[in-house]
Amino acid sequence: MHCGPRSLRRGGLLIVTALAAIWPLLGASPAVAAPVSVVSSSPADGSTVATSPSSITVTFDQTIGSASSVVITCNGNAVPQPGARTTEDLRSLVVDLTGKPLPRGSCVVGWKVQGLVDAGTNSGTFTFVIQQDTVPTTVPLTAAPGGTAPVAATPAAPTNAATNADPPKVGGALGLARLLSTLALAALFGSLVLITVAWPEGVEYILTIRFLRYAWLAACVGTVITVACMTAQATGKGFTSSLSPTSWFDLAHSTPGKAMLARLVLVAASAWVAIRPERCIDPATQLPALALPGLAVATMGFSRAGGKLELFGYGAGMLHAVAMAVWLGGLLLLSRVVLAGPGDDDLVHAVRGFSRLVTPAWIATVATGLFQLYRLDSGHLLNTDHGRLLVLKVIVVAAMVFVGVATRQFVHARLARADVMSAPIASRLRRAVGMEALIGVVVLGITSWMLASPPGNIDAAGVSRNKYAYQQRFVDPTGKLDLHLSANPSRVGPNELLVEIVKPKSEISQVTIRFDPPPNTTAASVILSVPLSVAGIAHLDQDIGIPLSVAGAWTVTVDLVATAGTFHETAVMNVLADANGAPNVPLTTVTQPIVTSPPGVGTNGTTTTLGSG
Repeated sequence: MHCGPRSLRRGGLLIVTALAAIWPLLGASPAVAAPVSVVSSSPADGSTVATSPSSITVTFDQTIGSASSVVITCNGNAVPQPGARTTEDLRSLVVDLTGKPLPRGSCVVGWKVQGLVDAGTNSGTFTFVIQQDTVPTTVPLTAAPGGTAPVAATPAAPTNAATNADPPKVGGALGLARLLSTLALAALFGSLVLITVAWPEGVEYILTIRFLRYAWLAACVGTVITVACMTAQATGKGFTSSLSPTSWFDLAHSTPGKAMLARLVLVAASAWVAIRPERCIDPATQLPALALPGLAVATMGFSRAGGKLELFGYGAGMLHAVAMAVWLGGLLLLSRVVLAGPGDDDLVHAVRGFSRLVTPAWIATVATGLFQLYRLDSGHLLNTDHGRLLVLKVIVVAAMVFVGVATRQFVHARLARADVMSAPIASRLRRAVGMEALIGVVVLGITSWMLASPPGNIDAAGVSRNKYAYQQRFVDPTGKLDLHLSANPSRVGPNELLVEIVKPKSEISQVTIRFDPPPNTTAASVILSVPLSVAGIAHLDQDIGIPLSVAGAWTVTVDLVATAGTFHETAVMNVLADANGAPNVPLTTVTQPIVTSPPGVGTNGTTTTLGSG
């Protein structure tokens, strides 16, 4: 019997189908490597801890390779820490923090590992909240009758000396790189805006083309070094190893890190217009030619995460950066190119055009700067490094505006009817514009310096005592004690707490607030230690608040020890039944941590909740 090609193809198809059907039954299915996933972490994902943990541990469901990293960001900023080590069973990563405790606030831990079974790279994140900064000593707390006295935990000694190594010190290099990146980007974008608006003839000058290309090259170098320094801070690796682009993705766990990576991409793409600047005056290519460097400048608005009105802060930050770049970049182009010597009427038009352009840039820069001052430093201008630097920046900006106003008046008086740019006028204007630009460079230097210190309101979340169901003021006959205690909702269950100490203003060594249940109940007392050493505000969220277990009249006792004296005051707090009708549940005696505002904050009806991230 003859078998044709069609019969052979059908027979082969049947054989393949049959083998595919019985292959799993024979136990010969190929193994598919499962991706690495987290089994547990310490601290746990979404948890809240009182102070910085002594270490961070991430445990995986399978063995991992040596190519692994952990990046920690708190309040949106990368936190320098030692490199992660792998445990002996090759299933966990450990970062020792005994020498470098984390700051209070919301922290994100980003991990990246490579499994031994699966050749691919796996990554993920988990978060936790630190309520207060780690203090070097712990005041012992007194337990309620029948309770167990809490014991302060002693940080465990590092198991590997190498893990306790200091992170790379790149703060100085990071500040200089930020300054170079910001200054060069401002020069590139501001120059392109001025050329587009008032000096289209500028693209015909070889000096202009050279200036723009050098600005773009400096922006590239400054941005790459900034990314490498931020990576070194975040991962604990050396600067040289952080120059590898594969390590830069560790910055993607924070908003400032993502903004910096976006800036790097946009700066690289801006070569399209830096090499051919005539594209910024061509209607067909004008929009992308200005958008690429403009968006790169706008990423500066994400350099600081957190604070009050965070979303508005990002918008104000972007507008502030763009207006600053138009102002300073135009000055740099004028001083280095336009006023390099005498010329025709196009140079006059460029100077006049900048004078018209700079006024709205002034207004936008100053207005958004004042908004950021209110958002980040209101109430802390003189008691934080960031606030003091901001005051210095305001003074220098005022000097820059003063010089600018004088220069614009000179331009209006001498160039109103001029047809050419004479050599004497060009020389005088170049000196004045150069001085204004130099002051602008100083302003950028102060701004770069400010990024190294946290603002007073970086973790701000305003809380007013007016929304609390229970409010009690504790005073003594001598007038030396003035303490406000507010609780909400004053019902069975966890209660939010606000403590405001107005007096004493002298040094405070201990503040204890005790909540004793109504008589003839099985509920336990709750003892709260308030870590305030001076007059200020402390806040405890309801999610982890004071657990009041029964309804009735609770006795609230305040004990405060300070150099001004020892104070003991009591009051009654009426606790209602749970609104959901839940039964009263006896609790064991507990002690609760509480979050404090920065030292020196007065009481004015609002508080700053540190640790909200």
